[in-house]
Amino acid sequence: MTQTLEEATAREAPVPARGVPPDLAALADHDLLAAGLVDQVVANRANARVWARLVEFHSRRTADEGVRRTVSLHFALTPRQATVAEVAELWGWKASWARKQLNVALCLSVWFPQVWEMCLKGQLDVHRAQMIADTARFKLGDDLSWLALGKRLQPWLEGHLRSVDALLPDGSPAPAVVGCTDRQLRNKLDYEVRRLSPAPSEQAHRKAVEDRAVRRSDPADGTGVGWLGVSHTVDQLMLAEQALTLAARQLRDGGDERTLDQLRADIAVDRLVGRADGVATPSFARPVINVTVPVQTVMGVCDDPGVLSGGQVIPAGLARAIAADPSSTWYRMLVDPAGEMVELSTRSYQPTDPIWRHVVAEWGGCFRPGCGEPATSADIDHRTPFPGGATSTSNLWPACEEDHKVKHAPGFVVSQDAKTGDFVMHTPSGFAHRLPRPSHPACDWDVDLPPAVQISGSELLHALHHVIECRESDLACRPEVEWELGPATHEADLIRQAIDHAGHGEALVRPSDLGV
Repeated sequence: MTQTLEEATAREAPVPARGVPPDLAALADHDLLAAGLVDQVVANRANARVWARLVEFHSRRTADEGVRRTVSLHFALTPRQATVAEVAELWGWKASWARKQLNVALCLSVWFPQVWEMCLKGQLDVHRAQMIADTARFKLGDDLSWLALGKRLQPWLEGHLRSVDALLPDGSPAPAVVGCTDRQLRNKLDYEVRRLSPAPSEQAHRKAVEDRAVRRSDPADGTGVGWLGVSHTVDQLMLAEQALTLAARQLRDGGDERTLDQLRADIAVDRLVGRADGVATPSFARPVINVTVPVQTVMGVCDDPGVLSGGQVIPAGLARAIAADPSSTWYRMLVDPAGEMVELSTRSYQPTDPIWRHVVAEWGGCFRPGCGEPATSADIDHRTPFPGGATSTSNLWPACEEDHKVKHAPGFVVSQDAKTGDFVMHTPSGFAHRLPRPSHPACDWDVDLPPAVQISGSELLHALHHVIECRESDLACRPEVEWELGPATHEADLIRQAIDHAGHGEALVRPSDLGV
């Protein structure tokens, strides 16, 4: 006799864990977890109110600073000093911590009003909010950039509000909280910083590439095991890691009992010292990275960054370097007139190479929003199991090993919202989690070349490499703008023709796009 998961769990009386309050032990699974959302919101609000108290106290000390200076000009504390002096001892904080919390609270309340409001509502925790403030304070140098960052972040944070169609034990709807991971938020912040401040980001990238090195760390704990680290561009490190993993799996499939981590370490050392016979990467599983980048970046007419599979942001210069690498293979995804990617399918269980590339490019990473596994190293999973579901781009998505198992576990069901088209995962405890399709990087600056001039991306890149000097600071593409290009080439002539046809007041390229 078979029974459902709900029937099996209903017959088992809950066993209270040691230290768990009795009122929690008596709750059903759904109510136990749903009420935890309320606990998070309450904690987030409480922490935000601590920040709000710092801001209010600081504003009062700012208001009476003049009076205090008339009493004692030499010993009068600044509003910041007065706030830290009062708070540190009373709240049991170190002075440095109190100063940092005040700086973060002031930054958020003044320059990130949308983020500040989400904190006060309990939707955003202080840890993620502090990441936003620290990014602005240390990576963006002017107030206008802070405001622009806040406006760009607002829709993204709202898109990561995890709301579930569930009721709390008291009958009220479950609250929504921001559910992005730290890694996802860092990637988003890095992407926006590079868009708002491309020149310093490119300079930092070039400096980091120049400083690439190998470092050895000797053991300090007496274990006799140390570390050997390599600093290089992230695309090359991803390729190296995948090559080690594929070779390690080949040995595991052959019966080697070492773990994947042990095999990767041993293979890396064996290859470096010349003992790598018989552990070559299988030819059928060449390591692959996937870069999604606006075509304008590849052409060199904008400096928007690219994104590696898994969400890692790379600067425009690195994206162009990858594009120029003769060993790189680039694929342009086919789209219909509405901008949707054209569906591909096969009758076999195993997806074809074009289908694999399509799925990897569309999703970027594991289907679960909170997972950071790159699509290039994840399984390609049939959303509706084969053969009931087709091997097509509309029925496939990447799934890491753990989430792949969870999706097929008893009680977990995936459905599609008829209104939004988003996918929803239903859990055994009665929750429904939205699984939206990921967004892709796109340049919001359109470049309309004159119809009489056709320039390919490679031609434009080649020509821009020969730019030596531009004698106008604003490159407005007026006829009197004087360019000096390198040796006469077909590509350079095309650029001159484009400038001649651009007309008065029409900007074809900007100084920042050329690095001048």
